[in-house]
Amino acid sequence: MSTAVERNILTVVEPAIMLDPMEMPDVESGESGLGTIKEKPSKFLGMAIPLIRINTYEVQTDRLISFNLNLTGFVPTMSVSFEDRDTLFMSRYFPKDGDVIQLNIRSQGEETTFKPIRIDFTITDCYPIGGNTKEAANKWRVEGKMLVPNLYNEFTEFYEGTSWNSLLGVAEALELGYASNVEDTADDMVWINPNDTREKFIQDVVANSYLDDEHFFQAYIDPYYYLSLVDINRLFSQEGAIEASQGFSTNAGDIFEQDNSGEQDDFPNYLSNLVQMQGSSRYLGKYQMINNTGEISNANGYKRYAQWWALPDKEFISEFVDPLTSNTPGMIPLKGRFVGPPGGKIPEGIADTQTRYKYLGKQSENTYTDFMYSVVQNYQNNQEIHKMGMTVELDTINPALLRYTRIYCYIVEYATPTQNTLTAVNNADDEGTPHEDAAQRESTAEQDAAAPFVTNDFLSGFYVIGGMEYIYREPGPMRMRLHLLRREFYPST
Repeated sequence: MSTAVERNILTVVEPAIMLDPMEMPDVESGESGLGTIKEKPSKFLGMAIPLIRINTYEVQTDRLISFNLNLTGFVPTMSVSFEDRDTLFMSRYFPKDGDVIQLNIRSQGEETTFKPIRIDFTITDCYPIGGNTKEAANKWRVEGKMLVPNLYNEFTEFYEGTSWNSLLGVAEALELGYASNVEDTADDMVWINPNDTREKFIQDVVANSYLDDEHFFQAYIDPYYYLSLVDINRLFSQEGAIEASQGFSTNAGDIFEQDNSGEQDDFPNYLSNLVQMQGSSRYLGKYQMINNTGEISNANGYKRYAQWWALPDKEFISEFVDPLTSNTPGMIPLKGRFVGPPGGKIPEGIADTQTRYKYLGKQSENTYTDFMYSVVQNYQNNQEIHKMGMTVELDTINPALLRYTRIYCYIVEYATPTQNTLTAVNNADDEGTPHEDAAQRESTAEQDAAAPFVTNDFLSGFYVIGGMEYIYREPGPMRMRLHLLRREFYPST
């Protein structure tokens, strides 16, 4: 199997969950409130405005203030703010116990290629916003969490086999779909849910999922009702060509088109702030670097020892987990302060002295061999990938982008001071020794001198989409925010 194929999250089973009907009144039938249109709402509403219903109350376009669909946690959550100008929401449709938020975001192009987002949410909060004035009393904010029946109910149950197959069994019990980028795991045992919620059981199983020392796992429920188990490590390589994907080239001004003229096969899977791409679904309207290195390193160290008492052998075991890196030549991994040229060594002792220990208790013969070790293996690596990254915003929705997929970002600089800084050639380090790549940097600087921009090599490269948000602020249109992860960078000078 090729590396590109291994990175894909493939469907194992389809979801069987049934959502509440979401039909639009057929005002043309002459039978007020009785008829329904035959087409799905996704065919009639543009991606600029989501269709939102709260206890059958439809949030009108001209009353929608803001909207956020958050796909960064285990399950999707959403919030919506709107004006209740005629007090109809408060007096007639105010949500009660068991009422839901219905959401539909239409697809672009053919729905066989890009599915519409159709989710029911349990209402978790509903409150007025804007203060205590008369006008503010008619503005409301409603928040919700994806409704998955029985996800938060407690069960006593067990699944025999690997964690991969156990999660498949849980998904089928919840009538969810199941998807993964691995074919199985190497952790055969009996997985017991001791009267916990299925949400906690899923997360406990994933915390102990194990294939080998080169893999670590994360799981989540996506907006299409698939429980997804993802091997994260295989997504972080900086090597290889930019993958081709199904693309959509419609720009922000064409979002009300209802045909599939914007679809493109084998489109390079990248994002950029090049002005030539402005208005397209691959243009980076905003980007901001994120740095949590100090906080995560202080909390977790640079390696952590997993310790436990093995009952079968009556032996105390202590094994360290050193977070995985891709070790791409010429790049700097986030393993402590580097000195000297690219690829230089960490100052001796820094990584070795910042070590943490976790005693996990007793491991019996009822679990597989690496059961305790896998807890630290998964935790330490999942913490490490959040050290640095970027938060970016697209000016319109790009339905080809999915969570936990690899994306290339090409960042250029147009400002003259920044260009001068990036193209300045540093031929010597602090000790006066020439850098090995000085000639290459001079060549790049000469090539960029004739262009209206220069490439930002530090920010450009492959990222992993760790989370996504669909956001709307009046007057719109809808935008997409991506939380991008990366664990090694090219030096900036």
